[in-house]
Amino acid sequence: MDDLTLDVCVLMSGSGIGNPQYRDACFDLMNRMLSLDNYKLALDGRGKIRKQYLAKNGQGTLGHHFVIRMALADKTVLIPWRSLRDSIRVKLEERGFTRGNEDYNYVICASGTCCNKLVSHDLHFFDTSRILRKIPVTVLLPNQA
Repeated sequence: MDDLTLDVCVLMSGSGIGNPQYRDACFDLMNRMLSLDNYKLALDGRGKIRKQYLAKNGQGTLGHHFVIRMALADKTVLIPWRSLRDSIRVKLEERGFTRGNEDYNYVICASGTCCNKLVSHDLHFFDTSRILRKIPVTVLLPNQA
């Protein structure tokens, strides 16, 4: 079972409102997650990621429907908030991942899942992958998940 934390850009691209370069890969991942039993969508227990998903994917978009369908199919898992070691947190903050930043929420959520996977196509996650591996979080492109 893979509990995946998805950056909102994955849902947006899969819906055709994000980066068109990744549209097909994101769309395929969303369909796989809906149709296969071995995927769950990881959401933080505070509800911040769900709010980001629904706010950035307008009502009626594929991304909006994806989140709702995953929840209705009982294919979501709530991840409790956790604190990072100060040394890791400071390194992330130096790279722009501050506690109020939505990307920080994805990192925290992914770090609490069973497989520690964060799916994104935003380069800043890959630029910090050495730091993220210490948490441990592995960043994957949509076609790798």
